[in-house]
Amino acid sequence: MPGVPSLAGQTDQFIQWQLVFFRSGRRENPLMGPVTAELTDEDVRNLGAYFASLPRNAEPAETEANAALKAQGQAIAQQHHCSVCHMEDFRGKQAAASIANQREDYIAKALADYRSAARPSVGVAAMTEAASGLSDEEIAALAHYLATL
Repeated sequence: MPGVPSLAGQTDQFIQWQLVFFRSGRRENPLMGPVTAELTDEDVRNLGAYFASLPRNAEPAETEANAALKAQGQAIAQQHHCSVCHMEDFRGKQAAASIANQREDYIAKALADYRSAARPSVGVAAMTEAASGLSDEEIAALAHYLATL
């Protein structure tokens, strides 16, 4: 579904953080707010473990790779040290999301939301700070690169 991330194989802690953000209202979403409102802490832990246990999609996202755009995105990922939190394979670790082979439209929206502080972030290299200097063109290139991994 457009605008909806793939959750299969996502990191357990990342799923848990997002559910807590939705449940508390810190991350606003008209669909997820009501769904998470009644979740217990045990539900949150169980959902995180469930999605983390699912196999990741092995096929690149449905997008035709544009070599120049992909190379630009790779350079931006290196320049911004994305692999420090998201790991060399961009599959995430602990509370850092798995972003390899994620939907291109979703990555672009998430980065734009982080850049505008519309989406909360946490951690040493919080995404709001990491995305703050990205232009629309850089976001598009980075999203394309990550989606085609």
